[in-house]
Amino acid sequence: MRVGMDARKIADFGIGTYIRGLLGGLVALGTGDEYIAFAPAGTAIPPGVEHIAVDAPHYSVRELLVLGRAADRAKLDVFHAPHYVVPFTRVPLVVTIHDLIHLHQPMRNPLAPLYARTMLRRAVKHARCVLTVTEAVKTQLETELGATNVIVTPNGVEPLRGTPRNSEERFFLYVGNDKPHKNVDTLIEAFARVPDAQLVLVGGAFDRFRGRERIDVRGFVGDDELSSLYRNAFALVMPSFEEGFGLPALEAMAHGTAVITSNDPALLEVSGDAALHFDAGDVDALAEAMLRIARDADLRAMLGANGVERARHFTWKRCAERTLDAYRHAAR
Repeated sequence: MRVGMDARKIADFGIGTYIRGLLGGLVALGTGDEYIAFAPAGTAIPPGVEHIAVDAPHYSVRELLVLGRAADRAKLDVFHAPHYVVPFTRVPLVVTIHDLIHLHQPMRNPLAPLYARTMLRRAVKHARCVLTVTEAVKTQLETELGATNVIVTPNGVEPLRGTPRNSEERFFLYVGNDKPHKNVDTLIEAFARVPDAQLVLVGGAFDRFRGRERIDVRGFVGDDELSSLYRNAFALVMPSFEEGFGLPALEAMAHGTAVITSNDPALLEVSGDAALHFDAGDVDALAEAMLRIARDADLRAMLGANGVERARHFTWKRCAERTLDAYRHAAR
């Protein structure tokens, strides 16, 4: 079987992690199937994956046409779109829809919800299988978009390299961007009530928080630095109003680090007993959770141990096996 995948976002956070992990997991299965990544020339592609150079602007009509023509020429059995934008192609389609955040949360671009709804409905209509990453999002796809062919393929995690824990460090960690649904303002307000600690912000630029007392803005960091931050943090904090999965929470769990998340259904599903949970709109509750973590080493250790055990169930092999089943179904 020849399976093509749109890998133009392979270097991104989130979807990029998914593409890299899934392709690596599929190749490692050793089934003899062929995997072809469609991405710009010069893109780093996992070993064992064929590369067809394709480039087109994201979220444009052109990408639907260019990617579709490339898929048709490649003599594929299945084409996998790893997010909700699916090309015009004669090849049987599998699509991954990670969340419906664009339909539920305020967006800085007022046209984004209309575009997302159009593309999401088209993806659900034309795909032979719809993949998603949590049962929570599966329920949303079925109830809000009428999807009937949804398969849950949870993300995996590979512990990153890093230095051993330094017990003298005292900081909380946030990993992600600064989009409205991430609810970073609530985190900043809650953190102001937590003395004798720092807050490290990783991922986005966070220019609006630079220079604030006890806030360390790191922006993008490499894998080694990120792993060290996970290992040494009091806890990772994810205050999001909504998530499709919450990869930073899983990565922190795999490093044995306590986690604090909102009570968003997907975050509850992923973090379980490895986290403290709070209502995303409740600054007092988040501040109280952070204070408990900072003051109680036994609680941190318990949550960390629970996280390591829970993270063992989230592997790219498991994701790849379920995804391969979906490919075989779509190719019939």
